[in-house]
Amino acid sequence: MGKRDKLKNTVKNTLDKMFGNEERNDIIKDSLETFLKILQESSDFNPILKSAVGGVCASLEILNKKTKNKKDMIQMTAELAVKAQELASLKGQGNSSEVKHYFEELAGKLDSINRKLREKLDHSALHRTVQADHDTQEIEGYCQELQTAYDQCKTQILFKIERDTTKILKTLIMRELQSSKQAPHDVGPDKTPCTDGTRVAILNEIMDWVQDSSSNASLGYWMCGMAGTGKSTIAKSLCLMLEEEQLLAGSFFCSRQIPECREYHHVIPTIAYQLAYYSCTFGETLEKVLEEDQSVALKEPSDQVKKLLIQPWEAVKKTGRFEGHVPVIVIDALDECENVSEVLKAIVPAIQNKKMPGLKFFFTSRPGKNVSSHLEIDSQVANSGKVKNFYLHNVEKNLVQDDIRKFLKNKLQDVTDEQIQILVNSSAKLFIYAATTVKYIKGAEEWQKRRLHEVLHSAQGPNPLHIKPMDVLYSKIFEGAIAISERTPEERKESLRVAHTVVSTATPVTCDTISQLLGYDIETVQAIITSLQSVMYINNEDKKVYTFHASFSDYIFSAERSREDYCDQLVHQVVLEEACLSIMDKKLHFNMGNLPSSFLLDKEVEGIDKRIAENIPEELEYCCFFWAYHLRKCRVDEEMISMLEAFIQKKMIFWIEAMFLLDRLPLCLDILEMTLKIQLGEKNGDMLRQIREMVNICVLGKIQGRTPHLYLSIVPFFLQDIPIFPGFHKLMNVRKAGKTLRQLGSWSTPSAKRCLSLSPDGSILATGLTNGEIMTWDTKTGLQKGDPFQGHSRDVTSVAFSPDGERIVSGSYDNTVRVWNARTGALGVDPFKGHSDWVRSVAFSPDGKRIVSGSDDKTVRVWNARTGAPEGDLLQGHSNYVTSVAFSPDGERIVSGSYDNTVRVWNARTVAPEGDPFQGHSSRVTSVAFSPDGERIVSGSYDNTVRVWSARTGAPEGNPFQGHSHWVRSVAFSPDGERIVSGSDDNTVRVWNVRTGAPEGDPFQGHSHWVTSVAFFPDGERIVSGSDDNTMERRIVSGSWDNTVRVWNVRTGAPEGDPFQGHRYFVTSVAFSPDGERIVSGSHDKTVRVWNARTGAPEGDPFQGHSQPVTSVAFSPDGERIVSGSLDNTVRVWNARTGAPQGDPFQGHSNEVNSVAFSPAGERIVSGSLDNIVRVWNARTGAPEGDLFQGHSNWVTSVAFSPDGERIVSGSYDNTVRIWNARTGAPEGDPFQGHSNEVNSVAFSPDGEGIVSGSFDKTVRVWNARTGAPEGDPFQGHSNLVTSVAFSPDGERIVSGSLDNTVRVWSTQNAVCMVKIGLNATLDLIIKAWKLCLTQYALIRTNS
Repeated sequence: MGKRDKLKNTVKNTLDKMFGNEERNDIIKDSLETFLKILQESSDFNPILKSAVGGVCASLEILNKKTKNKKDMIQMTAELAVKAQELASLKGQGNSSEVKHYFEELAGKLDSINRKLREKLDHSALHRTVQADHDTQEIEGYCQELQTAYDQCKTQILFKIERDTTKILKTLIMRELQSSKQAPHDVGPDKTPCTDGTRVAILNEIMDWVQDSSSNASLGYWMCGMAGTGKSTIAKSLCLMLEEEQLLAGSFFCSRQIPECREYHHVIPTIAYQLAYYSCTFGETLEKVLEEDQSVALKEPSDQVKKLLIQPWEAVKKTGRFEGHVPVIVIDALDECENVSEVLKAIVPAIQNKKMPGLKFFFTSRPGKNVSSHLEIDSQVANSGKVKNFYLHNVEKNLVQDDIRKFLKNKLQDVTDEQIQILVNSSAKLFIYAATTVKYIKGAEEWQKRRLHEVLHSAQGPNPLHIKPMDVLYSKIFEGAIAISERTPEERKESLRVAHTVVSTATPVTCDTISQLLGYDIETVQAIITSLQSVMYINNEDKKVYTFHASFSDYIFSAERSREDYCDQLVHQVVLEEACLSIMDKKLHFNMGNLPSSFLLDKEVEGIDKRIAENIPEELEYCCFFWAYHLRKCRVDEEMISMLEAFIQKKMIFWIEAMFLLDRLPLCLDILEMTLKIQLGEKNGDMLRQIREMVNICVLGKIQGRTPHLYLSIVPFFLQDIPIFPGFHKLMNVRKAGKTLRQLGSWSTPSAKRCLSLSPDGSILATGLTNGEIMTWDTKTGLQKGDPFQGHSRDVTSVAFSPDGERIVSGSYDNTVRVWNARTGALGVDPFKGHSDWVRSVAFSPDGKRIVSGSDDKTVRVWNARTGAPEGDLLQGHSNYVTSVAFSPDGERIVSGSYDNTVRVWNARTVAPEGDPFQGHSSRVTSVAFSPDGERIVSGSYDNTVRVWSARTGAPEGNPFQGHSHWVRSVAFSPDGERIVSGSDDNTVRVWNVRTGAPEGDPFQGHSHWVTSVAFFPDGERIVSGSDDNTMERRIVSGSWDNTVRVWNVRTGAPEGDPFQGHRYFVTSVAFSPDGERIVSGSHDKTVRVWNARTGAPEGDPFQGHSQPVTSVAFSPDGERIVSGSLDNTVRVWNARTGAPQGDPFQGHSNEVNSVAFSPAGERIVSGSLDNIVRVWNARTGAPEGDLFQGHSNWVTSVAFSPDGERIVSGSYDNTVRIWNARTGAPEGDPFQGHSNEVNSVAFSPDGEGIVSGSFDKTVRVWNARTGAPEGDPFQGHSNLVTSVAFSPDGERIVSGSLDNTVRVWSTQNAVCMVKIGLNATLDLIIKAWKLCLTQYALIRTNS
C-alpha cells in the first residue's frame, strides 16, 4: 500500500472515531491539530511555500473556533493535508529551477486565497450572524480553491518528472531508433510560421478539432492544398500553438531535399522517439520493445506502427495520466516523402480503428493519389473513424487574399496600398508566390525600390531571381510526377502532351475533351492529370481541368526555365489546330440537330436540347468555338492552308449550322474576323469574306432559332460565292440581276436618327435621335446596349466616339455639348455651354484630349474634353451656320463646312484660318471629313454633289461627284482612303472612287426617307447608314388558308417569329398599321383581329359583327380605325384599340364587298363589290359620297386611293384596270388593257405616277397612272394566279403573292425577282424544300 493510500485510511479512521464517540470534543481538537501539523510539515522543504502554508493554517485554526460545522471543517483540513503530503512526496524527484518555480507559484496562490479568507474572518459578529449561510458557502469555496491549487502544482511537476525521466532513456532509445534529427518542426531555419493575424480562421478550426475530446471526435485531420498555398507555414504555426498548450507530442516535416526527411522508414521511428520524450511511460515501454526487437526501426511501417506506436501508447492509456488532454502528432508535406503510401497504409487504419485512443494525427500534403487514396473520404459520409478532410485550395479567394494582403503589409511596410493590391492580385491564392516576391524585393537593400517597380511593371517578364523558387518548385513536381527514370520515352511524351494541352487550350476543358483532342484513352489522361494534381486539378462542378496559378503556364512556356518540360507553343498549337479540324471534319454534317421540319422553330422540336447534346458533344463544341484561336497561335504553312481550304470547302457551312444550334452566331462572326487576319491566300480570303457577310445577315436578319432557314432562306443567295454540299444548287436557285448589294441588318429606333458614329473597333454603333436620346447598339447582334443616354432636351444632331472608344461626345439643338461614358451612359462632366444657337457637329481630337463643335451661331469652338473648359478663342469666319467639323488625323488642323457654301481649314492650336475658304459648291455644305492621311478633304452639299479638295491648298481634286438626285447630307472616307460613302435625301447611299469620282456599283437602296448619316466600318468592307425613316427594317405580312398570319423578312425571306394563330378559318386579308407595330387580319370566321407585329400576341378580343366572311381590311392613316368589307355586302369601321364598331354598317352594295381602303386623309373610304360597282363613303358617318362608279362589266376585286386622294384605281374580273376621279366618280381615260385574265389586285406607287396590278394570268404589270400605258414588259415568274400586289414605301420594289405558294419581291427598274418567299396554305413548299435537302444529303453520304 502506498503512502497516499495509508494517509487516506488514517484520515477516514480518525473521522469515524471523532464523529462516532461521545467524548468527541477532545478528539476533534487533537485531530485538527494533527492535520494542521501534517499540512505545515509538508511544506518544510521550501521556505516560501512554508510561509504561505503557515498563514493558511493560522486562518484554519481561527475558522475552526468560529464555525458551527466542525465535521466539514475537519474534512476540508484533512483533504488539504492529503494533497500537501502527496506534493511533498515529489520534492525529491524534481530538484530543478522549473520545479522550484511551480512550488513558489503555488505559494503565491495560497497567499492570495488566504487574504480573502482572513477578510471574511475579520467581519463583526453581527455581520457573521446575519450572513452566516452565505459566508459558509464562500469559505467552502476558498477551501476548494486551495485544493485545486495543490492539484495544479502536482500536475505540472508530474509533467516535468515525465520529461526528466525520458532524458535518462533518450541516449538508449536514440541508439536503437533511426530517427531523423532534422524532421521536427523546431529544427532548421526554413520552417516559418504564419504572419501574425493571418490564417486565423483556419488555425482556429484546427484547434477546435484538437480540443474536441468527445467520444465520436475524429482522431485524424488531413489538410490538402495545391503547391504554394501555405500548408507548411500553417503546420508550423499549429506546432507552436500546441507546444504552448503542452499538447505537441511530435512532428515530422517531410522534405524532398533532405534525405533523412524523405525516407519513409524514418517517419514512425522519429514520431516514436518524440513521444518517448513527451511521456516517460511511453519511453519506458518503448525501451522494452527495443530490447525485445532491436531491428524494428528497420522494418516496414506496418510493423513499426504496431510496436513503436500502438504498443507503447496502450501502456500510457492504462496510467490515465493524459485524461482530459489529447496530444497531437503533426506530419507535414506527406507528398515529399518517398513511398509515403506505405506509411499511410499502416497508420491510417490504426487511426480509423482507434488503436491509439487519445492521440491525434494532423497531416498536410498536396493532392496526389498516393496520399488521397488513403486519406480522402466521401464528404457525405459521417463517420467518427474517418480522417477529417480540409482542402486549403478551396478556401474562398477573397479570404486567402485578405491574409496575403496582411502578410505583404507586414513584410513590405513602405509600400502603398495600391501597390500591395497589385501584388495581391499577382499572387492569386498562392502564399508561396507572395513570399517569393517579398524575398526578391528585400533580397538586396540597395535595390529594393527598383525591384519593387520591376515586379509591379514586369512587361518584359519577371527577373530570374524573382521566379527561381517557383521554378524549383515546378521542376520538382514534374520530376516526381513524370520522372524520366520511371517513364518510357513514349509515356513521358504523352504525359507532357497532356500537361501542355491543359495550359494551351483557349478555355479549361474536361479530361474527355483532352482525350479526344490528343487521341488518348480517357483513363490515361485522368491518370496523368492526377499525377500532376499539385499544379492542376479537376473541378468537381464542371469536371474541367484548371491550373492553380498563372505562374505555372509562364514556367512551362519558357524553354530556359522548364527545359525538358518546355511547351513550344508554335508546335503544340499546330497539334491542337489539326485536332480541331480533324474532329470537325469527322463530326460536322448537314442537319446537325436532326430537325424534322423547317416549319418548326428549333425550340419547338421535341427533345431539341438532347438532340443537340448528342450530335454536338463537348469536344466538337470546343472545336467549333476555338479552331480559329489555335490557328492564330500556330505556324501556318502550306499543309495547314491546305487543311483549312478543305474545311472551308466541305464543312464550313455545317460549322455555321452547328453555331446556329448552339446559339453562338455572334461568336461565329468573331471567329471569321480572326481568321481573315491570317494570310490564307486570296481565294480563301474571298470565300471567308462572303461567308462572313452571310453570317452577318443571319445574325442581323434575326433568323436565329430557325436553323433550316440557313439553307432555305440565306444560302440560296450565296450559292455562287460559297460552297455547300454537291447537288444543293439543283434544289433551289436565285437569279441575280446586276451587282448584288446586300443589306446586312437594321436597327429600329423610337424616333428619327439624326446622326450615328461607330466605335473605333466597330463593335458599337451610337445613334443620336430627334427625341434627344442617344442609343448604342452591338453591331454584331443588332441588340441595343443598355438604356438610352438621356440628358439633351432637344434633337441630338451629332455623336462621335473618343479614340479609345470609352467616351461619346454629342451635340444638340439645345445648344450644348455633352460627354458620356460609352459603356454606362453616365455624364463625365457638366454640359459644355457657350454656343448661343444649335450645335450641329462635334468631334474628338485624335489624342482624345480636345473636342471641336460647330454651331448655328456661325462659330467653331474647341473644348477641353475632360473639364469642358473652352480652349482658346472662337473660330470665327463663316457667315452662316456651321454644319460639320472634324480634326485632321494629326490633330493640328480643323475642317468646317457651312451653309455659306464654303469649307474652311483652321489651325487647331492658334485658331487662325489656314488659307482662303474652299469655294465651289453652289449650295450649303452639310458634311466634311479629312482623309486618313490628312491630305484631302471631302464635302457633301445641298447642290447634290460630293467634292474632294486638297487639304493643303484648297484646290478641288477632279470634278464634283454627281449621281444623287437630292441633297447630300453625309460623307465619309473609307479607312484606306480610296473610297467615299455618301448619304442623300434621295433615300440612297452611294460609294465613290476617290481618284476618279466614279460610282462603285449601284446605289444602296432600302431607306424610305432621307439618309442623314453614313460611316465605314473599320474593316472598310461594311457601311452603316442612318435615316429619318426611324428604321431600316423591311417586313412583309401574309395571311393564309392555314388560318394563320405570318411576318416575313423582305431581305432574307425568312419568317419572323411564330405564326399568329387565333382565326378558325381562312385568313383573307392582312395589313400593317402605319407605325408598323400592329397587324390587322380578316378571316372567313367572320371576325377581324389585331396583333402585335413584334410578338404575334393578339391585342384584345376579335372584332365581331359581320354575318359572313370578312374579305378585306385596312388601317386608317392615323392607325386609330380599321375598315373591313364582307360577303354580307356591308362595310364596317371599328375602333382599332377597343374593337368597338364606329357607327352602323355602311349599306348600299347589292353583292359581296371584295375590297376596302381609306383615303390618305382618313376622311373617306372606297369599296369594290361583286355588284360591279365602286363606292365612296364618308368615313365618319357612313354616308355615300357622290354617285356610283360604274363601268366595269364584271366583279370589282380591288380598289385603292392615290397618295393625294384625288384618284381611285380599281381592278376587275373584266380583265381591266380603271382610274376614277375620287370626287366625281368619272372615269379618267380608257380602261388599262393587257391582262388576259381577271385582275385580282391593284395599287398606286408612292408618288402616284404608277399603278401595279396582279392577275389570274400569272403576271404582274406596271402602268403609267396618267396615260394607262404599260411600263415595260409584264413581270413573269409566278406559276399560278397572282392574288395580291403592293409597292414598297420607296417605290423601288413591288411585292406580289400568288397561289403558287410564294411571295415575290421585284425590282421596278428591271422586272427581276429579287426575293422569293414560299408560303402556301400549309407551307408545303418550304417543307418540301427541307425534305429535299435531307434526301439529297442522305444520298450523297450513301454514295460516298
